[in-house]
Amino acid sequence: MRWMSDPPDFDWQAAPHRPRRWWLDVAIVVVAFFAVHAFVTRDVVRGPLPPLQGALLDGTAISIAEWQRAQGGAAFLLYVWAVWCPICKTVEGSIDAVARDAPVLTVAMQSGDGAHVGRFLAARGLRWPTLVDDDAALSRQLGVGAVPTLIFVDGAGEVRAVTQGYTSEIGIRLRLWWAGRSS
Repeated sequence: MRWMSDPPDFDWQAAPHRPRRWWLDVAIVVVAFFAVHAFVTRDVVRGPLPPLQGALLDGTAISIAEWQRAQGGAAFLLYVWAVWCPICKTVEGSIDAVARDAPVLTVAMQSGDGAHVGRFLAARGLRWPTLVDDDAALSRQLGVGAVPTLIFVDGAGEVRAVTQGYTSEIGIRLRLWWAGRSS
């Protein structure tokens, strides 16, 4: 008779198959991750960036193409965020670090008027060039329905990568590097 304290029987013949099983588990997780990513970013613009125009915090009207030309036509990050988004607040340190040495244009989606967004950025010590998208019109043109969304655009104005949700600084820098290399 077996007691509860007795160790379970172990099949030593099955042990060599464990590493293969582990790789299968990892593969399933990786496929699931990319499938979910593809699903949540399915509506975000791909190919040429649409001709978007908006107002900066100070009310100056500008097109994204004009802004890119003013940055020397380099690859850039178009970062769509909101003041009410908790994940955006966790990503802002990475965005700010990247914005210190690479072109970053941000879009404040449904976050209030320019004065409100400006006060929010100033209170957090952020100096990003920001388009005000109070009614989410720009975001809809980009196919963005969730924030944060990061759109990586090459020097020719082609979208090279898109991601939504938390993204590390190294992930941002690698995608931006890839977009710069693609142009």
